[in-house]
Amino acid sequence: MIVRQHALGVAATLRSEIPGIRRVLVARTDGLPFYDDGDPALHDSSAAVVATVLGIAQQSGMAFGLEGLEMTTVRGPAGSMVVYAVDDHHLLAVVTEPKVNLVLLDRVVLRLIAGMVGAGPQGAGPLGSGSQGAGSQGAVLPRQAAHAL
Repeated sequence: MIVRQHALGVAATLRSEIPGIRRVLVARTDGLPFYDDGDPALHDSSAAVVATVLGIAQQSGMAFGLEGLEMTTVRGPAGSMVVYAVDDHHLLAVVTEPKVNLVLLDRVVLRLIAGMVGAGPQGAGPLGSGSQGAGSQGAVLPRQAAHAL
């Protein structure tokens, strides 16, 4: 079960490990907001937009035989928005400055998602110090837990 403390820990860890993070939000796949460190007036519409982005990416992926979508990226001159499937019911969106290293972001986010999915309500502390050793990464698919690469 994902709780608010998981999202808080993910946002704090992302901001401390990767310079240039503008916004972090966790939403339900049905478009309802769960956590968002952006403007409160935009929480509802932003959650709906990122859920739609992920849904369109998943449908597009299936149309081209790309099963098991992990994430999708929207990139422009002002920055990037990367949306990750956390589990069947949640997604994580990260908005970055244009020069953020998206490979590093991906590695950190996948590690954090693995911790978020694997943690119960009692384990809702900061996730940046997850139990995975140095050099291990997780890939999260919509219907499976993380695995080491």
